[in-house]
Formats: sequence, structure tokens, C-alpha cells
Amino acid sequence: MALLAGAPGGAVARVSATAAAPRERNTAATIVARPPARRGSRVVMRAGQRQPPSRGDDPGMKKKKKPAAARRERDALGEVLRVMGDSATARASSVEAPLDEERADKPAGGRGARRGTADGNNDGDGGSDAFGMEDGEKKTPTPAYDASGAEKERVVKRATERKSSDVERSQDWSEAAQAREVGRAAQYMRDLISRQVKSNNLSRAGSLADSTVLRRKGRLKEQDPFIEFIVDLFKTHETEEALAKAEKWLDAAIAMPPTKRRFANIYRQVPKLGYFFHALPLSKALAEYDEFCALTKRKYVRPNFAEVRHIINIAQVHASAREVKLVTFDADGTLYADGKHFEEDNQMIDKIIQLMEVGVHVAIVTAAGYPGDAKKFEQRLRGLLDSFKSARLSADVRKRFHVMGGECNYLLEVNDEYELEFVPNEKWRDVDSMTREMYWFAQSEEGRKKVDAFLDRAEKFLTDEAEHLQIDVDVMRKEYAVGVLPRSGTVYENLEEISIGAMIELSDAEVPYCAFNGGNDVFVDVGNKNIGLVTLMKFLGYEGHQTLHVGDRFTSTGNDTKVRDACSILWVASPDETTFFMRLLYRDIVNMRVL
Repeated sequence: MALLAGAPGGAVARVSATAAAPRERNTAATIVARPPARRGSRVVMRAGQRQPPSRGDDPGMKKKKKPAAARRERDALGEVLRVMGDSATARASSVEAPLDEERADKPAGGRGARRGTADGNNDGDGGSDAFGMEDGEKKTPTPAYDASGAEKERVVKRATERKSSDVERSQDWSEAAQAREVGRAAQYMRDLISRQVKSNNLSRAGSLADSTVLRRKGRLKEQDPFIEFIVDLFKTHETEEALAKAEKWLDAAIAMPPTKRRFANIYRQVPKLGYFFHALPLSKALAEYDEFCALTKRKYVRPNFAEVRHIINIAQVHASAREVKLVTFDADGTLYADGKHFEEDNQMIDKIIQLMEVGVHVAIVTAAGYPGDAKKFEQRLRGLLDSFKSARLSADVRKRFHVMGGECNYLLEVNDEYELEFVPNEKWRDVDSMTREMYWFAQSEEGRKKVDAFLDRAEKFLTDEAEHLQIDVDVMRKEYAVGVLPRSGTVYENLEEISIGAMIELSDAEVPYCAFNGGNDVFVDVGNKNIGLVTLMKFLGYEGHQTLHVGDRFTSTGNDTKVRDACSILWVASPDETTFFMRLLYRDIVNMRVL
């Protein structure tokens, strides 16, 4: 059997030369023509076929006029594709759009004129970046939610009209168009992967574990008993079955009194599970996530650690949205890259403002501490504070922003000049016996001496261990912290070794502390984020089930770990992921509270 290259119309010719002489093979051959395969409106060439000449290749070939029916079919297909392209934006902004129209006359000096599209307009998802609207689309920031009955009724009416028009338009779609429709989480996840591919300069398909943080730090960055337990279930269970069982076991544990949860089935299987404030709709989160990643359709590659982490986060967002009053963030690696500051084009600026405008308090809880120097805190948050000023946030909105520095030792708020100022200790730290007991080390001269002795001990261990590992370091000593910073590039695992060694060495200390690997340094702080978050919640009057902390260091040597017992958490691996989950949270909050 052979192929005849000169078959008519570019078709593949099968040549049978059973009885022909060699020099007469071509003339005696039997030709069986196979036309190109058709898939929808596209012609798919089989292997060995040649592309038929186009009309542009042969000037003598006359262009045939398409029949009216063909033109109508072409136009209808074009309209379907156009509607499909617009539908994701229409669905995602169906709630925000009515709210945004109220500030269409925003002065040119606002946020939109500084970072937005060419005409000075800015959308609610951060301008024309991968998480916002398409370039050129006109959209202004979401206004503060007015809780009055008339305002709420008007917002609901206009949002409902917008949704109704979308439903009517969707009825005209073809079955193929409807099959391609995906949910909000899948849309945002596609944006997240696209951004990771661009930022990491990947020349291949993007993976959910492609964050530069995870790729650099590897397995040490993936430590969580609950996630590891679910990943192990995939060895003997299908994806849906494993997550359904985990959801069922967790629901049963949450239904029990906190003092008896350790006897629950899942706590017996995962003794270090930690405390959960909400039942997690894991099956629902999987269904949303599956629209993009097709986890349930895989036969040979089971969901990995990062994918399970994302599913748990989506479930936590849905569970928290109904009653969340306070959202707190770690700084480095969560709101901006390690070692960087809050720049004006940070995609989280709009998300923070949107949360504050719908009545949610936002706080940055960071290890960075600058006693008595609010300007240094401002330098790290300059882009965010400038955006507050450009947006002309009212005093009621501004008062919903807080900064907890030094893990738990300094509280700052925004004043009328859009600058940070310290909140006096007697207003938040020393208000009652409970908080005074937590901060005993700062209440007296004796406590101060114990802090100094503790930091001396911690400094000696850090420097000795760095010398043992042959790491040349600088020592940074502060009022409530001491750390070592490598002078040149070093191995992440060696920093992990120092931080774990510090935790063990100082485990008998009387002073509450936190020893952690910051990624580029190792610090020992007096106090921890658990103390800071509990105190902040008490100051604002909120409880753990009303609070959500977003951080990137929930491993055994991370300074976010101790927060798990204080409130619900979201574990992210990069600022891009933070934006992804805050988009979901904001839309859930608006849908539940406004509509």
C-alpha cells in the first residue's frame, strides 16, 4: 500500500499495485479518494493530506457568492460567539453594575484617572489587569452600600433587571454555547493561571502549583494535616467520594461541643486537624473548581496539594461570606511579593476598598514593627493610602481599616489626612483584665526585663546556628523582635533549620513568642498573631466565626499558624491567589447581603 501525492482535490489516495509492473505502477493503481474530515465549520486535514489551494492562491479562481442561508448561518454563529464572549463579564458584574452606576460622575482626580483604562475609567477588579474587565470597558468603583430601605430596594430592582436581561439573552444561545458556560470560580481560576504563566515566563501549560513561592520552596511549603489527609484518601477513593466523606466527617465534628470534638471520627484520623468555625461545602466547591480543572474526569493524575488547598479555600469563602465582619491579611507574600511594598497598581487595592465599602473591617496583621514611627508603616502601604485619598473615602469607611504591627504589639488606623497614626494602648490593649493578662510582658518594668533577657537568648541561638550552618548574617534587633538576615543568597532549607531549632530551643520560655522562617530571614518575635488577632477582634466586638484571616505561612514554621485557633483561614501562595479569593468573597457578600 502507498500514498499517491497527486490525487485530485488534495485528497489522500490509496494505491494498490498487486498486478501492475513496476514501471506501470501509477497507471495501473486503484485510487480510493478520502475527502478531508469536517468538524463543525472547520476542515480538519488528515495526516498526509495537502491543504487545497485557497482563492487567494489562484487569481484565476473566482470567488463564489455564498447562498443567503449560509450567510444567515454564519451571522448567527458570529452572534452566538459574541454573546458567549460577553456573558462571563455580564454574569460576573451583574451585581456590581447597579451599584457602580451611582458613581459614574466620579471626578477625574479619582482612582480611575490614575490607574485604569485609557479614558481614565477604572473597573472594580483592578483596572485592565487579568482580574478586571477588558481594556476600554467603562466601569467605576463600587460605592458604599447604603443600608436604607429605599436604597436597598432600588439596588435590588436594578440588579434584578440586569439579571433578567441576561437570562432572556441566554435563551437564544445554541446548545454548544450553553455547554461552554462556566461559573464564577472557573472564570477567576482561568485568570489566575494566565497570570501565573505570564509572571513566571512559562513556555508550557500552567499548573496550579506554579506559584514562584511554591516552586522555590517546594515540599516545605506544603504542610497541612487536613490537606494531606484528603490527598491520601485519593489513593483509595474517587475524587468526589473523598471530598464528600471529608465534608461529612467535618460536619459531624462541628456539630459536637468544642470540648468533645477530639472524639469525632475525623479528629481521631487527623489529631492535629485544628479548629473549624464553619461547616465547609467541599462538594459544592469541587463542582465549581471542576468546571476549570476537570479533576473528576482524570483517571491517572489525582488532585495535588495545591488543588485541594484551593478547593478548601473556595468552600471557606462560601461558608464565611454570610457573616464575615473582619478580614485580616498577612503582608509579605499575601498582599504583595516578599520584600516589596504596596504599590499604586496593586490589584488588591480595589478589593480592600470594596470590602470596606460594604461594611467589612479590613486589617493587615504583619510581623513588621516600627515602635513610635508610623511613617515607616506608611512607606510599606503608600500605594494603598494614596488610593484611599484619591477615592475620597469617608470617615465611616476609613475607620474600617487597621494595621496590627509587630505581630501584636502596635495598632494603627487612618486619620483625616489619610495617614497612619498609633492607637493609644489604653484604648485597645489595656482595656480589660483579659487583654492585660495577654500583654503582661508589656505592663511593667519586670516584664520588660524578661523580654530583654528572652531576646538576648534568642539572638545568641540565631547567630550560633547561622555560624554552624556557615551562613554569613546580619543581626536586626528591635523592641520586641530579633532576627538574622543572610548577607548573600542561601538555601531555604537552612533557614527552615534555624527556625525549627529556635522553636525547640526557646520552647521553655516564659515570654509568649513566635519563631518563624520569613523566606529571606529568620525572626523571633515577642508575642504572636494569635494574640494580636484575638485582641483586635475584642477591640472591634467580633468573634472567630465572623473573622477570616488570609496568609501564606501556615506551615509548622510560619507565623500565620497560630491564627488557626482564633478564626477561619484562607491559605494562599501568592498575591494573585489572594485577589482570586477576595473576588469570590466580595461577590458572595454582595449577593447575600444586598440581594
